[in-house]
Amino acid sequence: MNQEEAPLFEALCFHKDQNRGNYHVPGHKQGKAFDPLGRELFGDLLTIDLTEIAALDDLHQPEGVIRQAQELAAAAFGADRTFFLVGGSTAGNISLILAACQPGDQLIIHRASHQSVFNGCHLAGVRPVFLSGRGDVPLGGEITVEDLEEAILRHPGVKGVFLTSPDYFGRLQPISQLAKICHRHGLPLMVDEAHGAHFQFHPHLPPPALAQGADGVVQSTHKMLTAMTMGSMLHLKGSRLDRDRVAKGLGMIQSSSPSYPLMASLDLARRLMVTGGQKQLQKTLHQASLIREQVAGMRHLQEEVQPEGDPLKLNIRADRRISGYKMLKWLEKQGIDPELADHEKVLFVLSPGMEGEESIRLIEALHRLDQAIPGWEEDPRQPVPDIPVLSESYLSWDRLRSVAGETVSLPQAEGRMAAEMVVPYPPGVPSVLPGEMLNAEQIRHILHTLDKGGRVRGLTPGFPPGLHVIK
Repeated sequence: MNQEEAPLFEALCFHKDQNRGNYHVPGHKQGKAFDPLGRELFGDLLTIDLTEIAALDDLHQPEGVIRQAQELAAAAFGADRTFFLVGGSTAGNISLILAACQPGDQLIIHRASHQSVFNGCHLAGVRPVFLSGRGDVPLGGEITVEDLEEAILRHPGVKGVFLTSPDYFGRLQPISQLAKICHRHGLPLMVDEAHGAHFQFHPHLPPPALAQGADGVVQSTHKMLTAMTMGSMLHLKGSRLDRDRVAKGLGMIQSSSPSYPLMASLDLARRLMVTGGQKQLQKTLHQASLIREQVAGMRHLQEEVQPEGDPLKLNIRADRRISGYKMLKWLEKQGIDPELADHEKVLFVLSPGMEGEESIRLIEALHRLDQAIPGWEEDPRQPVPDIPVLSESYLSWDRLRSVAGETVSLPQAEGRMAAEMVVPYPPGVPSVLPGEMLNAEQIRHILHTLDKGGRVRGLTPGFPPGLHVIK
């Protein structure tokens, strides 16, 4: 296969240049009917915002250029079959669960999963078994072989395992070891690798999950690679996951009118990385090294190192009790926009295309932050509540749709069973799941996040905010 080709993008460009009668959707007619100022901004993009016509193929039954583009992607990422996703990794995660499970089935779920994984459990009627990591970060700690083995043995009817690796902060799970446990029990291992699409393209990056034995992997091609926002891919390898069921799930989850510019950006992102990705990533790794050298010499800032983690995720914390939220607000006023913050650190994403000027700008801002911190009052930090390594919902999720609920203020929710997810976003990992009993520690952590400027989904507006609980 010729990885220098981009069949879908090339077909769109060819169609754009033809003098054809445009009697189809979308209604803007390749930009002819569009707000004038908007047309100046969107420019040529509108001319390839087309639909399933002529030789442009159909995402939901690909037989032409979309099929060719997906086959090129499969070869580039080491998959047997690759699906383009226009609904982000959310669509891929949900579709994998729909393919692996029937209503009432049990699925082992990484407790640090993205909210889309839990939404997938709701839609599939799955009864999830929650598995947390060990160490100083319960949500982000390492899942051990022993804990996974115990979870499988205690739930003999389980249909598969769904893990997240890497997480938002670049922490990795031992996928190769965990895959062997799953396969020994005849179970598929599914991995949300949204933040690891770049691993395939440089030898100094961690090995991708697919190469370590995962059966189904979802990647956000728009996060660490160069596709447009919402552009993602789902990769399958082996026969433990039914490809037809995955395709059927995607047909239900994804739009019947997918964005052609978005799909074309996936085609181009693959071509760029195969033909020049290693060189681009090498430049970014070099810039990351220069930034780390500077941070190592600072008095009050330090990197929270992720051993063997993703080197393109830079986690910065202060040596004093200064919250990441406070540092984030200060940096934003300096014209620096990090990816996110939590109660103790700020995350910077260093992706392909990062230039030396950007590194210098970030280094200078971090030096100013380092000098400013001694004059700041310390924040009381609220640690992440402890979470058991293995747990289940008090109420099966297939029943949550039918039970009655009510809304109470968050402080009054202690000892009550949550009816909705509570999700600090970003990173999108729920701190409270439906069916969990809320304790005082969880409530304090949510209120602390809000007080420091963090965003939390799943609460109703108010002072204090409200939460939907089971009656």
